[in-house]
Order: sequence, then C-alpha cells, then structure tokens
Amino acid sequence: MPPTTPDDTSTLERLRQKLYAADAPPSFPAPTLTPAAPPVSSGEGWAPPETPPAPKKPRVSWAAIFLGVATLFFVLAVSAAAYFLIFGGRAISTDSITITPEGPTTTGSGDTVTLLISVENKNPVPALSTVLTVDFPDSARMPENPEEPLLSYEDTVGDIEAGQTGTRSVRMVLFGSEGERISVPIRFEYRIEGSNAVYVKEAVYEVVITSSPLSVRAEAVSEVSVGQQLSFAVTVRSNAKESLENVAVLAQYPFGFTPRRGEGPVFPVGTLAPGEERTITVTGTLTGENNDERFFRFTGGIQRGTDTNTLAISYSTAEAPVQLKKPFLATTLSLNRDSGTNPTAAPGESVQGMVSWVNTLSTPILDGQVSVRLTGAAFDPATVTTYGGFYRSSDTTVVFSRETDSSLGNLAPGATGSGTFNFRIKPAASLQGAQSPTVTATISVAGRRVGESNVPESVSSSVVRTLRVGTNLSLSANALYSTGAFKNTGPWPPVADQETTYTIALSAGSAVSASKDTVVTGTLPSYVRYMGATSPSDGSISYNAATRVVTWRAGEIGTGSSKQASFQVALLPSASQRGTSPVLLSFVSATGYDAFAQKQLTASVSSVTTQTLSDPAHVQGKGEVR
Repeated sequence: MPPTTPDDTSTLERLRQKLYAADAPPSFPAPTLTPAAPPVSSGEGWAPPETPPAPKKPRVSWAAIFLGVATLFFVLAVSAAAYFLIFGGRAISTDSITITPEGPTTTGSGDTVTLLISVENKNPVPALSTVLTVDFPDSARMPENPEEPLLSYEDTVGDIEAGQTGTRSVRMVLFGSEGERISVPIRFEYRIEGSNAVYVKEAVYEVVITSSPLSVRAEAVSEVSVGQQLSFAVTVRSNAKESLENVAVLAQYPFGFTPRRGEGPVFPVGTLAPGEERTITVTGTLTGENNDERFFRFTGGIQRGTDTNTLAISYSTAEAPVQLKKPFLATTLSLNRDSGTNPTAAPGESVQGMVSWVNTLSTPILDGQVSVRLTGAAFDPATVTTYGGFYRSSDTTVVFSRETDSSLGNLAPGATGSGTFNFRIKPAASLQGAQSPTVTATISVAGRRVGESNVPESVSSSVVRTLRVGTNLSLSANALYSTGAFKNTGPWPPVADQETTYTIALSAGSAVSASKDTVVTGTLPSYVRYMGATSPSDGSISYNAATRVVTWRAGEIGTGSSKQASFQVALLPSASQRGTSPVLLSFVSATGYDAFAQKQLTASVSSVTTQTLSDPAHVQGKGEVR
C-alpha cells in the first residue's frame, strides 16, 4: 500500500481502497464443516431446542410517554365526569335538599289555608334528627279559633333516607287586605351520621289575598294647617256572606296628633250585614312643622272585647297621608248651618252653603280668590244660586273674587269675608241605584302675598267637605175587608154592637239608602181587639196587651225597596159611634237608622179608620157605623 499523503479523500474512500487492496485480509472467515450429532436414543427423552435470545427493545421517547399519560388522564376525567353526572356525587350539601310548599297561590282573607310541605333528600346519606319549622305572619290565626294568633309550627319529619321524601301538612287562617302578598318562612334542619354539624335549608311560601270580608276606606283632606282641626271619615263595608259581629276600627295616630277627648283608639261599629257599610268620624288636631307629612292608619276587624282597645282579628287596613301646611287664608264651610264633619241632607232638600275666610298672615293678600266646586251623584247643577259670588256652570264652581267682592283685592292681615250659595238635592226618584248619594264641596283659595324678599309670590290651598244624602223612610197603613192576607167576618159596613174584623196592612220603604233596624208601631183603641193573626208569621209582629201597642220589627229595608206586613183586628162599635168612622189603629209611626248618612229616620201616618179606601170593593158609606 503506497504511503498516504494528506489529501481530502473521504473516510469512505479510504475504507474502499483498503478493502480491495491485494494484501487485504478476507472479509469473511472460511466456512467450517461440523459433523452432525448422533441421534438421541428414545430412552433419554426429548429436549426443546435452545431459545434464541430476545431482540433488544427499541428505546421510547419522552414525547411518547407524555402523550400516553395525557391520554390516560383525559379518559379518566371524562369517565369521572360521566359518573358524577349520571350517578351523582357523594358530597353532603344543603343544595341536595329540596323543600316544596304546595298550597293555594291566592286566598280570601279569613279563609283556611292548607299547606303541604315536602322535603326531598337528594344527598347520598340519610338526613337524621330532622326539624321542620314554619314561622307564621302576624295576621295568621288558628283554624280552630280564629281569634287566637298562630305564631309558629315545629315538628320532626323523621329520618329521610337518601332519595326519599318526607311531608307534613300545616293549616292556618290568614287575614289581610285585598291584594296583599303574605310570605310564610319555612326552615328545615337535619344532621348526618358521624357529624355534629347542623345543616339548614330554608324556603318561603307566598300567597296573595284576593278578597277581604271587610274593607276599610279613609277619607280626609290631603293638607291641613298646623293646629287646625282634622277629621277623617272612615267607612267600613262588609263583603262577607254572613253578618259580622263586634266589628270595630283601630286607629293608629302619628306623632303630633291629639284626638278629640274620649275618642279611640278603637271605634266600635257593631254588627254589619252582608253588603252593609258604616262610617265613623275620627277628629283631632295635628301639630308639627311646615311641609311635614304624617300617615294615619285605620284597621278594620273584630274587637277582642267591648272593654279592650285591641282587635282579635284584623281584616283590612287603610292609610291616609296628611301634609302640614302653614295657613295663610283660613276657610270654613257650613251647609244648612252645619259646620261639622258629617253634614246630611234629604232628597229634594234645598241646601244653603256659607263659606267664610280670614287672612292669617302678617302681610296683605292680594287678588284673593275663594272657589267652591260642587260635584256628586246627588248634586243638581241646574239649581245653583249665589250671593256675592259667581256660579261658573262649565265646571260647577262658585267663585268669590275681587270682581264680586272688592275686599278680596287687598285683604289686610286679620281681615275676614264670607259668601253664600244655594243648591238643591236631586229628588229620591233620581237617586235610585246611586251607590254614594253625596255632594262634595272642594274649597280652593288662592292669592298673592309679598314674601320675605319683598317679591310677590302665589299661595294656594284646598279643603274638601262631603254632604251625605240620607234616605226618606216611607210608611203607609190601611184597613182592608174584602181582600188581604186574612178572611174577615162581620157586617160591612160595621153595625153597632156587632163585631167586624179588619185587616191592617202596613208598608215601609227606603228610597235612597238602606234603613237599618226599622220598627213600626201603632196603638189599638179599647174597643178594638187584637186577633193574633199575622203575616208574615215569623214573629216579627207582636202585641203588648198592657200598653195595647202593636209592634212590627221590619229590620233592614234595602235601598229603593219596601216591606209589607199585616195583622187582623176585631171592631165592636158602640151605638154612640153610629155615623162615624171609628179609629182602628192610632199613633202609627216608624223609626230606622240610615247607616250611610248616620242619622235616625222617622216617619208617621194618620190613624187608620174603618174607611177602607184601599179596598177594591169599597164604596161610599162602607166605612161608617150603622
């Protein structure tokens, strides 16, 4: 091999030259023949051939390992998520407790509500030592005794196994105003085995009061002067299907209100028949700062006792806000010389109104104006007349201003003035079916005064008065012979010393509003005998033999309706009564109470004689004794 010289021959080329050189060693050793092994005799058994060595495993990279671990983690995560999604976890949580209160979403005030409470345990372990608590609102009462308050309910539901439900039923009577939403809190406590922790789950049951057996409405002025007398007309109406007894109104006054001596805070109303309403008056004085707003609260319900100032049951509540204003032009209004808070008038009656004013400021009032607007179902706008004012028929307002009274142009401090007007109440026939036969007088005053900055400023205020129109109690009494509820006997016309029987027919009616506790009485002369036959035969007609007074207790007579009754008498005329028509019933009168106008009603008629003018068979001469 020639000597190598440094060159750029590659290593591969040098190996090739060395391999093919003449003196190069052989690439592979010469094969050697090995004699075959002698056959193995059957006595030594068979031995398996020698196993060749296993091939060397290839080396795994780190990237492959990381990929495999990540794939395994993903598979485990997906499996665990699927398991918890399908079968749930084993964690203990109050979120796995479901409280479902099942009851009506609406109820009437005073109705009994049955509430079914279901508690479902979705935890994987039982709920032990359970306690179910229901906290009732202040308006809740016991179903067995609605006068007793129902404060709370507490009971165990027992151990609730995993996936099971426990139930309890609760009954209560709820009272409230119409439209009021009442919330009833529910609380469930439980423990689990091996833990001292107490788990709590809460829920709320809500129900809306849709109707109340008693409604309350409070009417008053929205603004009042500091120290001025303030009156509220609180109307209570029965919406119940049966009569409500011991009805009363509880008045809650704000700070600064002083009620009239001897009044409140509970105002008894008495018994209210279905659909009946009555109005009470709450009067007092209110003090405070200018622009202060005070709230009055009136609650209607059942009085706990006649000698207590609390309500056993509260049905409905009305609020009345009043804002205090500093007076600048104080006004008063009298209707038929009644300046009180509850004036009344009769259908068809003429009413005289007088409004007076006084400047209470220390500065003059310029361009003063006093307006009285008259409205209401009982007001007849075509009958208004005024003295010292102007009647504006477009809005039925009587206006007193500098144009009608020059003193109002510049009313000095302490100066006074007055004006009068007249109007007529609609007749009873025009008021049939009127729900509230009233006349409302809204008094508004306005003017200008010079303020503290010597700049004229406008001032105004208003007062509202309501005139209630009472009903007319009508009464009639007649004698009948050939007709009526009873068969009469004896000569007709009557004959001296011979007995003749007559039917006395009575009728009482109420035109505009209902007449309560209506009673009709009459007196029998000594020569007339009470027979005892009555119609109706319900005991409403009675006779007192000592006073000889016949009494018919007609009770309530509805608006625009009347009631009839009759009884039989016997006349034994004397010879001295020949040619006359003897009296069968004298001093016939009726009394009642107008709950709307809050006044007593009276009516009377002439004595009933043997002149049977209402009998269809009556002819001249039938009523005189022969």
